Amino acid sequence: PEPTADTYPSLLIAAREYVTGSGDVDWLAKHYDGLQSWTRKMLATDHDGNGLIEYVVSGNSGTWAEGPVKVRPSNWWDTIGFGHEDAYANALAYRALRGMTELAARAGKKDDAAQYRAAADKLRAAYFTTFYNPATGVLGGWRSADGQLHDYYFLFVNGAAIHYGLVPRDQANAIMDRLMAKLKEVGYTRFDLGLPGNLVSVARKDYVHLEVIFGGGKREDNADGFQIYENGGATGAFAYFTLAALYDLGRREEADHILFPMLAAYEQGRFQGFGPNEKSYDWKRWDGTPDGYEGLLVDNYYALLAVLGRAGRLQRPPDSDMPR
Repeated sequence: PEPTADTYPSLLIAAREYVTGSGDVDWLAKHYDGLQSWTRKMLATDHDGNGLIEYVVSGNSGTWAEGPVKVRPSNWWDTIGFGHEDAYANALAYRALRGMTELAARAGKKDDAAQYRAAADKLRAAYFTTFYNPATGVLGGWRSADGQLHDYYFLFVNGAAIHYGLVPRDQANAIMDRLMAKLKEVGYTRFDLGLPGNLVSVARKDYVHLEVIFGGGKREDNADGFQIYENGGATGAFAYFTLAALYDLGRREEADHILFPMLAAYEQGRFQGFGPNEKSYDWKRWDGTPDGYEGLLVDNYYALLAVLGRAGRLQRPPDSDMPR
């Protein structure tokens, strides 16, 4: 019934990237009202006024086991029960608001620019305290309507938050320390396969599709579904955020250790096509067994942007406090 929480932010980010890259101010003038409408709709989802956008689904544990899935979770990782205050979608919303601040100023809309900057500042002020989990030392994936924080060591969530400037640099390094240590602890070494989205299994109570083929196991901790599809399966999709955060923080050796095996696999075409089991290589178990179905999932190739980021040839996100 409502756009997912990452929809309007993604469209607004795309608009800012287009105008910045092309210099097409005529396009901006023609479509500014539409961009403003999307921004207002995005901000209107902040029902409690704390600065964070919200989604219509509660994200409470057990929500998805009550019956057929009629409403999707709040973001792209749609077999995991993201809902309510979504850390990934809010990271995108922050970048979108910074970008809209630029576009409004460029369009001569000074009052709008001030409004978007204030909204971005308010979101940033609430973000870390809302999503940081002192028990693990990393950011959780979402805070549900019942107040619970759902944390499964999501690499892409933490990477996006750091890359977009939502985490102070000293705390960002501490978070990356924890994530890199967790990678070693769980024994993940196959960087030629990409990265898992989460490093521990998403419990059944927080999983949307409980079929085995989509990462839904029978155990309550869902460990028997782990490494399958979006429940910790290896993929190139969104690995970019982890790489970008590492390069932003000057942790080049760690980033290269992940990126270079991925580049070799890209060269060999190992993120696409189907294996002997008739599953595709866009998602893989940690031993390399394919578990996908797309055949060619374009999100896998976003990580190639890390090559340009590594070389310092990508523009930093608006107002990030990371070095350019």
